[in-house]
Amino acid sequence: MHKNFYSRVNETVYDEVLDNGMKVIINPKPSFNSAYGILTVDFGSINNLIRHNDKDIQVPAGIAHFLEHKMFDKKNYDISNIFAKYGSENNAFTSFNQTSYLFSATDKIQENIDVLFDLVQKPYFDAKKIAKEQGIIDQEILMYQDEPSSRLYFDTIANLYPESPLSNDIAGSVDSIAKISEADLYNTYYQYYLAANLNFVLVGNIDVKQVINSISQKEKELNLTNKGNMEVVNQLKSEVNQQIEASKPISFNKTSMQLETPKVALGIRGPYNQISGKQFARNELAMGIFLEMIFSEDSDIYQRLYSDQVINESFGYDFDMEAGYQFIIFASDTNEPEKFYQQIMIEIKRVLNNPELIFNQFELIKNEEIGEHISMMNSVSATANQMGDKLNGYTNLFDEVDMISEMNFTEVIDFAQKFFAGSSKTINIIE
Repeated sequence: MHKNFYSRVNETVYDEVLDNGMKVIINPKPSFNSAYGILTVDFGSINNLIRHNDKDIQVPAGIAHFLEHKMFDKKNYDISNIFAKYGSENNAFTSFNQTSYLFSATDKIQENIDVLFDLVQKPYFDAKKIAKEQGIIDQEILMYQDEPSSRLYFDTIANLYPESPLSNDIAGSVDSIAKISEADLYNTYYQYYLAANLNFVLVGNIDVKQVINSISQKEKELNLTNKGNMEVVNQLKSEVNQQIEASKPISFNKTSMQLETPKVALGIRGPYNQISGKQFARNELAMGIFLEMIFSEDSDIYQRLYSDQVINESFGYDFDMEAGYQFIIFASDTNEPEKFYQQIMIEIKRVLNNPELIFNQFELIKNEEIGEHISMMNSVSATANQMGDKLNGYTNLFDEVDMISEMNFTEVIDFAQKFFAGSSKTINIIE
């Protein structure tokens, strides 16, 4: 077992790779009353390929999210009821790249861990229950289609990466969900839900050695070795990334939803991302700091844009950086969408050409970021969700505090200039 002590914040993180390849990360917090566990598979909505009988086959869009739902439903029971029996709350979520299953509890932690592992590693699917779930998810998809902000976000990503796995909604479509079969679910599950493609994070009031020993024993009882080939999984992920890279952005799109105030999004697609490990984490932090220096509410630029009514309280932005892609989306409600996206680009270009304009914001934003990270350490859930993954070399919340502290202004500007120099953009309007 590897131990890493972070003297700056007086925190310790333990990690171990089990015999079957699963990564376990534990951050004990003895002064807390609760614990939070999250079991994540590196498989999300963009991973739409499986290899079956030596052929690469595309499975229906939305299957990762559908699997997430169906994992709770076992042959004669719903596993959520077992979590309730042990006094815990449970949930799950699917992103473009991952699916995570979680619980939080103050008692019977080991029992809840066992239930979580049974949930993820004991699949059961049948045609009748699949048909019922298809109806439920159909309604979920249609509800999100009627939500303008959600529609704006996902449509903008689809414009940035059209006809690629990123252009599909995480939940799929009504048509794609209807195509999911029992065989699709089992084949996809056994392709991606490998022990070596899973990682388990536990944060809270726990005994580290006891938990590691119990998890190791649980995995032996489940007798789940790698029922597949991680080399194949990595090949399939690489194919997906190539599809994403090959897509050509759509420069403009307008949709009518009869809104009182139009919504506009400016999407900026960065160059193909091949960085991993600690440098990936540094780049991600650098872009976050760069954007905050320009668009935090305390910045001079934000205040001027607000006074000129270019932006308002609805303004926001999101930066997403993963293997194979990275993008920023700026969005706002406005009656002058053209003025909005033009001014955002003008300000970004002006700062990239004259970085000294935001230099006085640098130390302030760095300190704010460190403060926010330290605040997250007071939450077992926030800490657990910031313990890193394979892509960023398992850079965690505590590592990031050190990275931010040592980061300099030149590093931030250099990464931003490279990002925007190789970027393309799209404008998306809903009115």
